[in-house]
Amino acid sequence: MNSPVRTKPQAVRAALRRGGAPELVATGRRWLAGQLYPGGIPAPPPPVAKPRKPRKPAPPMVSAGDASFEALQKFFAPRRASYERLADAIAPYLPRDGVMFDIGGNVGYFTKVVTERCGFQGVVHLFEPVPRLAGYIPRTLEGLPLAALSVHAFGLGETDDSFQMWLGKGNLGWNTLIADRATEDMDETTVRIRRFDGLGLQVRPDLVKIDVEGAEYLVLRGLLGVLATWQPRPVLLCEIGWGTGHPEWEKELVVLDELLALGYRATDLDGAPIDLRAIERTTDVLFLPVERN
Repeated sequence: MNSPVRTKPQAVRAALRRGGAPELVATGRRWLAGQLYPGGIPAPPPPVAKPRKPRKPAPPMVSAGDASFEALQKFFAPRRASYERLADAIAPYLPRDGVMFDIGGNVGYFTKVVTERCGFQGVVHLFEPVPRLAGYIPRTLEGLPLAALSVHAFGLGETDDSFQMWLGKGNLGWNTLIADRATEDMDETTVRIRRFDGLGLQVRPDLVKIDVEGAEYLVLRGLLGVLATWQPRPVLLCEIGWGTGHPEWEKELVVLDELLALGYRATDLDGAPIDLRAIERTTDVLFLPVERN
Protein backbone atom coordinates (compact mmCIF):
# COMPACT_ATOMS: atom_id res chain seq x y z
CA MET A 1 0.00 0.00 0.00
CA ASN A 2 1.41 3.37 -1.01
CA SER A 3 2.13 5.90 1.73
CA PRO A 4 -0.08 8.97 1.59
CA VAL A 5 1.50 12.09 0.16
CA ARG A 6 2.17 14.49 2.96
CA THR A 7 1.26 18.11 2.73
CA LYS A 8 3.85 20.76 3.66
CA PRO A 9 2.39 21.33 7.15
CA GLN A 10 2.44 17.56 7.78
CA ALA A 11 6.05 17.30 6.59
CA VAL A 12 7.04 20.17 8.85
CA ARG A 13 5.39 18.57 11.89
CA ALA A 14 6.95 15.20 11.11
CA ALA A 15 10.43 16.75 10.84
CA LEU A 16 9.97 18.56 14.14
CA ARG A 17 8.93 15.30 15.83
CA ARG A 18 11.95 13.46 14.48
CA GLY A 19 14.64 15.94 15.48
CA GLY A 20 13.33 19.39 16.16
CA ALA A 21 14.64 22.47 14.38
CA PRO A 22 17.89 20.86 13.10
CA GLU A 23 15.91 18.07 11.39
CA LEU A 24 13.52 20.63 9.93
CA VAL A 25 16.43 22.53 8.41
CA ALA A 26 17.97 19.33 7.01
CA THR A 27 14.62 18.26 5.52
CA GLY A 28 14.19 21.66 3.89
CA ARG A 29 17.65 21.41 2.34
CA ARG A 30 16.91 17.94 0.95
CA TRP A 31 13.64 19.13 -0.53
CA LEU A 32 15.31 22.16 -2.13
CA ALA A 33 18.08 20.00 -3.55
CA GLY A 34 15.46 17.69 -5.06
CA GLN A 35 13.79 20.65 -6.75
CA LEU A 36 17.07 22.00 -8.17
CA TYR A 37 18.55 18.62 -9.17
CA PRO A 38 15.73 16.11 -9.83
CA GLY A 39 18.22 13.47 -10.91
CA GLY A 40 20.41 13.87 -7.85
CA ILE A 41 23.15 16.31 -6.88
CA PRO A 42 26.01 16.15 -9.37
CA ALA A 43 29.40 15.17 -8.01
CA PRO A 44 31.84 18.10 -7.71
CA PRO A 45 34.58 18.20 -10.31
CA PRO A 46 37.92 16.79 -9.15
CA PRO A 47 40.23 19.44 -7.72
CA VAL A 48 42.80 20.82 -10.05
CA ALA A 49 46.26 20.21 -8.69
CA LYS A 50 48.27 23.40 -8.44
CA PRO A 51 51.78 23.11 -9.76
CA ARG A 52 54.30 23.17 -6.95
CA LYS A 53 56.82 25.94 -6.92
CA PRO A 54 60.32 24.54 -6.99
CA ARG A 55 62.08 24.95 -3.66
CA LYS A 56 65.06 27.20 -3.58
CA PRO A 57 68.17 25.22 -2.77
CA ALA A 58 69.54 25.91 0.71
CA PRO A 59 72.54 28.22 0.59
CA PRO A 60 75.78 26.34 1.16
CA MET A 61 77.17 26.58 4.68
CA VAL A 62 80.30 28.69 4.86
CA SER A 63 83.14 28.82 7.35
CA ALA A 64 84.91 31.78 8.93
CA GLY A 65 87.42 31.60 6.11
CA ASP A 66 84.94 32.77 3.48
CA ALA A 67 81.98 34.27 5.39
CA SER A 68 80.84 37.78 4.61
CA PHE A 69 80.89 40.53 7.21
CA GLU A 70 77.07 40.56 7.19
CA ALA A 71 76.89 36.78 7.74
CA LEU A 72 79.24 37.02 10.71
CA GLN A 73 77.28 39.84 12.33
CA LYS A 74 74.06 37.88 11.80
CA PHE A 75 75.66 34.86 13.45
CA PHE A 76 76.76 36.74 16.57
CA ALA A 77 73.74 39.01 17.09
CA PRO A 78 71.45 36.29 18.59
CA ARG A 79 74.28 35.35 20.94
CA ARG A 80 74.63 38.82 22.42
CA ALA A 81 73.06 37.86 25.77
CA SER A 82 75.83 35.35 26.47
CA TYR A 83 78.45 38.01 25.69
CA GLU A 84 76.68 40.47 27.98
CA ARG A 85 76.91 37.87 30.75
CA LEU A 86 80.68 37.76 30.26
CA ALA A 87 80.88 41.56 30.11
CA ASP A 88 79.02 41.87 33.40
CA ALA A 89 81.41 39.38 35.03
CA ILE A 90 84.54 41.31 34.06
CA ALA A 91 83.15 44.83 34.53
CA PRO A 92 84.42 45.20 38.14
CA TYR A 93 87.98 44.43 37.01
CA LEU A 94 88.25 46.52 33.84
CA PRO A 95 88.87 50.24 34.38
CA ARG A 96 86.97 52.51 32.02
CA ASP A 97 90.27 53.73 30.55
CA GLY A 98 92.17 50.47 31.03
CA VAL A 99 93.89 48.01 28.68
CA MET A 100 92.28 44.79 27.46
CA PHE A 101 93.72 41.87 25.49
CA ASP A 102 91.13 39.98 23.42
CA ILE A 103 92.82 36.70 22.46
CA GLY A 104 90.75 34.78 19.95
CA GLY A 105 89.00 37.96 18.89
CA ASN A 106 87.10 36.60 15.86
CA VAL A 107 85.43 39.72 14.35
CA GLY A 108 85.67 41.70 17.60
CA TYR A 109 82.15 41.03 18.86
CA PHE A 110 83.24 40.45 22.47
CA THR A 111 85.10 43.78 22.50
CA LYS A 112 82.08 45.47 20.93
CA VAL A 113 79.75 44.23 23.67
CA VAL A 114 82.19 45.10 26.47
CA THR A 115 82.60 48.62 25.09
CA GLU A 116 78.89 49.21 24.69
CA ARG A 117 77.76 47.57 27.94
CA CYS A 118 80.55 48.55 30.34
CA GLY A 119 81.32 52.02 29.00
CA PHE A 120 84.86 50.91 28.26
CA GLN A 121 86.91 53.56 26.43
CA GLY A 122 90.44 52.29 26.84
CA VAL A 123 93.00 50.45 24.72
CA VAL A 124 92.32 47.09 23.09
CA HIS A 125 94.72 44.60 21.53
CA LEU A 126 92.92 41.89 19.55
CA PHE A 127 94.68 38.72 18.43
CA GLU A 128 93.00 36.74 15.64
CA PRO A 129 94.81 34.25 13.36
CA VAL A 130 92.13 33.87 10.65
CA PRO A 131 92.99 36.69 8.24
CA ARG A 132 89.43 37.27 7.05
CA LEU A 133 88.16 37.67 10.61
CA ALA A 134 91.02 39.94 11.63
CA GLY A 135 90.28 42.12 8.63
CA TYR A 136 86.67 42.62 9.75
CA ILE A 137 87.53 43.74 13.31
CA PRO A 138 87.93 47.48 12.59
CA ARG A 139 84.57 47.44 10.83
CA THR A 140 82.85 45.76 13.79
CA LEU A 141 84.29 48.35 16.20
CA GLU A 142 83.86 51.36 13.94
CA GLY A 143 82.47 54.38 15.76
CA LEU A 144 83.07 53.04 19.27
CA PRO A 145 84.86 55.41 21.68
CA LEU A 146 88.04 53.39 22.14
CA ALA A 147 91.24 55.28 22.91
CA ALA A 148 93.26 52.91 20.71
CA LEU A 149 92.68 49.71 18.77
CA SER A 150 95.41 47.32 17.63
CA VAL A 151 94.57 44.25 15.55
CA HIS A 152 97.20 41.51 15.46
CA ALA A 153 96.49 39.08 12.61
CA PHE A 154 98.00 36.07 14.35
CA GLY A 155 97.21 33.87 17.30
CA LEU A 156 99.15 33.51 20.55
CA GLY A 157 100.77 30.28 21.66
CA GLU A 158 103.92 28.74 23.11
CA THR A 159 106.01 28.88 19.92
CA ASP A 160 106.43 31.04 16.82
CA ASP A 161 105.26 28.90 13.92
CA SER A 162 102.54 28.16 11.41
CA PHE A 163 99.85 25.65 12.33
CA GLN A 164 96.80 24.01 10.80
CA MET A 165 93.47 25.37 11.98
CA TRP A 166 90.08 23.83 11.33
CA LEU A 167 87.13 26.15 10.63
CA GLY A 168 83.59 25.02 11.36
CA LYS A 169 80.93 25.46 8.70
CA GLY A 170 77.77 27.20 9.83
CA ASN A 171 79.13 27.75 13.35
CA LEU A 172 81.34 30.75 12.58
CA GLY A 173 82.77 30.86 16.08
CA TRP A 174 84.03 27.27 15.99
CA ASN A 175 87.64 27.48 14.79
CA THR A 176 90.18 25.26 16.50
CA LEU A 177 93.82 24.23 16.51
CA ILE A 178 92.97 20.94 18.27
CA ALA A 179 93.14 18.33 15.52
CA ASP A 180 91.48 15.60 17.60
CA ARG A 181 88.35 17.74 17.83
CA ALA A 182 88.16 18.57 14.12
CA THR A 183 85.61 16.86 11.85
CA GLU A 184 85.78 15.99 8.16
CA ASP A 185 83.31 18.69 7.13
CA MET A 186 85.48 21.52 8.51
CA ASP A 187 87.62 23.72 6.28
CA GLU A 188 91.35 23.56 6.89
CA THR A 189 93.70 26.51 6.73
CA THR A 190 97.17 27.54 7.88
CA VAL A 191 97.53 30.29 10.48
CA ARG A 192 100.37 32.11 12.20
CA ILE A 193 100.95 31.66 15.93
CA ARG A 194 103.40 33.72 17.96
CA ARG A 195 104.66 33.72 21.49
CA PHE A 196 103.71 36.88 23.37
CA ASP A 197 107.06 37.55 24.99
CA GLY A 198 108.66 37.74 21.54
CA LEU A 199 106.38 40.50 20.26
CA GLY A 200 108.11 43.39 22.01
CA LEU A 201 104.71 44.69 23.10
CA GLN A 202 105.45 46.89 26.10
CA VAL A 203 102.03 47.11 27.68
CA ARG A 204 100.47 45.57 30.77
CA PRO A 205 96.78 44.68 30.41
CA ASP A 206 94.18 45.02 33.12
CA LEU A 207 92.18 42.18 31.66
CA VAL A 208 93.00 39.28 29.34
CA LYS A 209 90.18 37.40 27.63
CA ILE A 210 91.06 34.01 26.10
CA ASP A 211 88.59 32.15 23.89
CA VAL A 212 90.53 29.85 21.56
CA GLU A 213 88.47 26.64 21.38
CA GLY A 214 90.67 24.29 23.36
CA ALA A 215 94.06 25.89 22.66
CA GLU A 216 94.03 27.91 25.90
CA TYR A 217 96.78 25.77 27.45
CA LEU A 218 99.05 26.79 24.55
CA VAL A 219 98.18 30.48 24.94
CA LEU A 220 98.72 30.36 28.69
CA ARG A 221 101.99 28.50 28.31
CA GLY A 222 103.28 31.40 26.21
CA LEU A 223 101.97 33.99 28.68
CA LEU A 224 103.20 32.51 31.98
CA GLY A 225 106.57 34.25 31.75
CA VAL A 226 105.13 37.75 31.44
CA LEU A 227 102.32 37.02 33.89
CA ALA A 228 105.01 36.39 36.49
CA THR A 229 106.45 39.87 35.91
CA TRP A 230 103.36 42.03 35.49
CA GLN A 231 102.40 43.98 38.60
CA PRO A 232 99.63 44.23 39.36
CA ARG A 233 98.65 41.05 37.58
CA PRO A 234 95.71 41.20 35.16
CA VAL A 235 92.44 39.38 35.63
CA LEU A 236 91.97 36.54 33.14
CA LEU A 237 88.68 35.46 31.61
CA CYS A 238 89.40 32.10 30.01
CA GLU A 239 87.12 29.62 28.30
CA ILE A 240 88.22 26.10 29.28
CA GLY A 241 87.35 23.86 26.35
CA TRP A 242 85.53 20.54 27.01
CA GLY A 243 86.89 20.05 30.53
CA THR A 244 87.76 16.42 31.19
CA GLY A 245 86.85 15.67 27.58
CA HIS A 246 89.77 17.74 26.30
CA PRO A 247 92.14 15.56 24.24
CA GLU A 248 95.06 17.18 26.09
CA TRP A 249 93.41 17.53 29.48
CA GLU A 250 96.52 16.59 31.46
CA LYS A 251 98.57 19.26 29.66
CA GLU A 252 95.77 21.72 30.30
CA LEU A 253 95.80 20.96 34.03
CA VAL A 254 99.58 21.32 34.27
CA VAL A 255 99.40 24.86 32.86
CA LEU A 256 96.41 25.77 35.01
CA ASP A 257 98.25 24.57 38.10
CA GLU A 258 101.21 26.78 37.17
CA LEU A 259 98.81 29.69 36.78
CA LEU A 260 97.42 29.10 40.26
CA ALA A 261 100.96 28.86 41.61
CA LEU A 262 101.64 32.36 40.28
CA GLY A 263 99.04 33.68 42.68
CA TYR A 264 95.70 33.26 40.96
CA ARG A 265 92.47 31.73 42.17
CA ALA A 266 89.76 30.27 39.92
CA THR A 267 86.10 31.28 40.18
CA ASP A 268 82.97 31.01 38.10
CA LEU A 269 81.38 34.11 36.57
CA ASP A 270 79.59 34.86 39.85
CA GLY A 271 82.81 34.76 41.87
CA ALA A 272 82.26 31.36 43.49
CA PRO A 273 85.36 29.13 43.80
CA ILE A 274 85.62 26.47 41.09
CA ASP A 275 87.47 23.14 41.11
CA LEU A 276 89.29 23.08 37.78
CA ARG A 277 89.72 19.30 37.85
CA ALA A 278 85.97 18.83 38.16
CA ILE A 279 85.13 20.74 34.96
CA GLU A 280 83.31 18.35 32.62
CA ARG A 281 82.23 20.69 29.83
CA THR A 282 83.29 23.94 28.21
CA THR A 283 83.28 26.52 31.00
CA ASP A 284 84.14 30.20 31.35
CA VAL A 285 86.49 30.72 34.28
CA LEU A 286 87.71 33.90 35.96
CA PHE A 287 91.29 33.79 37.22
CA LEU A 288 91.68 36.49 39.85
CA PRO A 289 94.98 37.54 41.46
CA VAL A 290 94.83 36.47 45.08
CA GLU A 291 95.31 40.06 46.24
CA ARG A 292 91.90 40.91 44.75
CA ASN A 293 88.83 40.25 46.87
